[in-house]
Amino acid sequence: MNNSIKIYMPFNALKGYEESLVEASIKKEKKKVLLDDREEVINNIILNLKVNDFIKIIYYNRNCYNLKRGLISKLMFNKGYLLIENTKICFKDIYDIEVI
Repeated sequence: MNNSIKIYMPFNALKGYEESLVEASIKKEKKKVLLDDREEVINNIILNLKVNDFIKIIYYNRNCYNLKRGLISKLMFNKGYLLIENTKICFKDIYDIEVI
């Protein structure tokens, strides 16, 4: 690269500042406590899941709830999680789940 061009390249004096602004703008939520009957329904759905099932799932992750739809690529009952594509979702973080 030409030295005269380098002089006019933007300089980020506050490295990570933009990322901090984005993170701060995300509304943080506390994890909701499931009622026993709702927890039982979710557990029954989880026990009947199979790899390649297409699901819609709401789960808690990093101070907020996320909605994801996709194929289950891996089920790890003994470790308590599933994978949708490359997203790992712990069973304990599931708020709602539906096989579509």
